[in-house]
Amino acid sequence: METAWKRRGALLLCVLSVLTFMTSGSVATAAIPRAPEARPTITAFRQLGTWIDLYDYSLDPAASVRTMRAHGVGTLFLQTGRFNRIADPSMVGRWIERAHAIGMKVVGWYLPGYSEHLNNDVLRTLAIASYHSPSGQRFDALAVDIEYQGASSSRAEFNHDITTHLRRVRQRVGSSYPVGAITPAPLGMELYPRYWRGFPWASIGRYANVVLPMGYWSYRSDCPTNSLHCPYQYTRGNILRAGRYTALPVHIIGGVGDSISARGVVSFVRGARDTAAYGGSLYDYRTTSRSWWSTLRLLNLLDGGVRPRTVASR
Repeated sequence: METAWKRRGALLLCVLSVLTFMTSGSVATAAIPRAPEARPTITAFRQLGTWIDLYDYSLDPAASVRTMRAHGVGTLFLQTGRFNRIADPSMVGRWIERAHAIGMKVVGWYLPGYSEHLNNDVLRTLAIASYHSPSGQRFDALAVDIEYQGASSSRAEFNHDITTHLRRVRQRVGSSYPVGAITPAPLGMELYPRYWRGFPWASIGRYANVVLPMGYWSYRSDCPTNSLHCPYQYTRGNILRAGRYTALPVHIIGGVGDSISARGVVSFVRGARDTAAYGGSLYDYRTTSRSWWSTLRLLNLLDGGVRPRTVASR
């Protein structure tokens, strides 16, 4: 989810911010919601969304969400932290309150490190579900950004940690809280089958409600030689595979915004619509060209026709 150039400087900021989100009174003391067992409401993942990561917090929340809404965006995906850095809770509250005030939904997302970070990863993910802004606003859903960070001693450990993380989060938030799993692109994974062997798609299908593949065709340099990696085919293939592997609704993420073309955006939207995706977005808001929004808002015509299912709580 995070591009390499955006990660620079994260360690320098870590010491100042790593405990901020979890030590905020509104987060640390709030009870994890335990709603009655019911189908989760997953509409926060539907149709057109956009992404803000930790490196975009310098943007003005009020002005940004007004612009997003004017372009047809219904959901803001807001990063609350990563394994070595946490967002300022007061800024998190500003984004949520401004977005909710104009009718947008907000999904909090977190990038885990796993291995020795796993316990903190669980706590920080749960902090999304328990967070309250100064006016009492809460996230509409949470999502886990599953990316290999190198901390795990082996791929088997990484796969195990993914399952453990999602299971422990699901146990605490209950079956009715909406959880998304942001995953690598299945078609990209097929290029390195040994590297991704044993990836826990079944666990994602069990503990999450929506799967969000990172279908970044900008990383694929072999189009048109390999047509599966051209924007339209890459989008369709990732939606079909992610849906088949997890039996979940699919919100497809395309991009990365500063490395793609207008033609690619048109193909991406067409692929999402032709494959009946549940929702779609480009990563990320800051790098999305203003001229692309008229095409992207066609994602608001998406309706994958899938109903959320009740997931296992244990």
